[in-house]
Amino acid sequence: MLSLERRAPAFARAYSIALISLHADPATVVGSPQNGGVTIYVRELARALAQFGHRVDVFTRRTDPQAPASERRDGYTLHRIAAGPPAHLGNDEIAAHLDEALAALDEAFDRHAYDLISSHYWLSGTLGDALARRRGIAHVHTLHSHGTARKRRDAITLERIEIERKLLQTTPIVTLSPSHRELFARDYGLVPPRLAVVPAGVDLARFRPGDVAETRRALGVPERGRYVGYVGRLTREKGIDELISAFALLRANGTEAGLLVVGGAQRGSRVPELRALAARFGVAEHVHFLGAIPNARVADAFRAADVVAVPSHYEAFGLVALEARACGVPVVASDVGGLRDLVTPASGGARVAPGDLAGWARELGAALEPGELQRRRARVLHEGVGPYSWTSIASRIVAFGLHDVCAD
Repeated sequence: MLSLERRAPAFARAYSIALISLHADPATVVGSPQNGGVTIYVRELARALAQFGHRVDVFTRRTDPQAPASERRDGYTLHRIAAGPPAHLGNDEIAAHLDEALAALDEAFDRHAYDLISSHYWLSGTLGDALARRRGIAHVHTLHSHGTARKRRDAITLERIEIERKLLQTTPIVTLSPSHRELFARDYGLVPPRLAVVPAGVDLARFRPGDVAETRRALGVPERGRYVGYVGRLTREKGIDELISAFALLRANGTEAGLLVVGGAQRGSRVPELRALAARFGVAEHVHFLGAIPNARVADAFRAADVVAVPSHYEAFGLVALEARACGVPVVASDVGGLRDLVTPASGGARVAPGDLAGWARELGAALEPGELQRRRARVLHEGVGPYSWTSIASRIVAFGLHDVCAD
């Protein structure tokens, strides 16, 4: 388990906090474009900060011309600003519209003074840096991923790496996993002068163990049988293609199981391509594509599974693994990034090298063995996830960003 600080600090007063999440709208549903861990993280962080009584404004990019420019959600206000056409764009495409986004944020900051900017992902980090310098506002940046992890080195990636290097040198940095301390020195050639390791959190009221049969009925999944679960975006870097291949090998090895896949965009969906892949391996009838589901029902997707697979090629933290653990479900994950800290034998988990199909089939098969499955579930429940409550996480981030005015 990650080592967490002894206690969440108290606050001298309520603060006014701007969360910038340009590429990820916290109102979107799981599995939609750009809606991965960052979306969930920002939404839950905003909710937790609002519970402390802070004024919280979240700024994201407008992707739908019909969506309201501003709306109240769970105690915070969500603002959608103009930054390019009001349509879904890839993150690299959004980079061309940063000047427009900065102008819109400048107008918003003229209307209200903020004590702290909390930015998420490099696109938002460079905006937060500019606003903090212009206005003398405290700024803390959370690195959810790293440009150096990308295999290609095109112009956008090189620009991103330079922006991240600047942020690491000049801005208080929150990183989600201890494993990234070494990454900064290795890949960026520096050690950030101000760095806090603060993991992501989990909503303990929603993500908890529940009735398996009931959740399967709610999702329209056959109640009997064993299932591997996958929750997330259906992109290649998330490893879904390899998971389907490994699942076919799992069944070829004699393990009777199904695969539940949650995620999928409304436009440009990869579901037909992935269905074809499953059909090519002869397992199409055993792979259930459930699509993107409402955020309120995501916990059901975990509870419906016997074991959750997180086959990502890279994860700065691995929020899906934490949420699965909170639901009492063991995890088999890639041996990368923050997953190394979250998925351990003590927590009922196992790790496999990305792309090792035989290894994935072997570990999934072992986890699904009835006696072993019971032992792993017991370890998940014994280990618990209490230290990862969002209120604890949120308070630590604000205390770090406002260290000179927050009382210990």
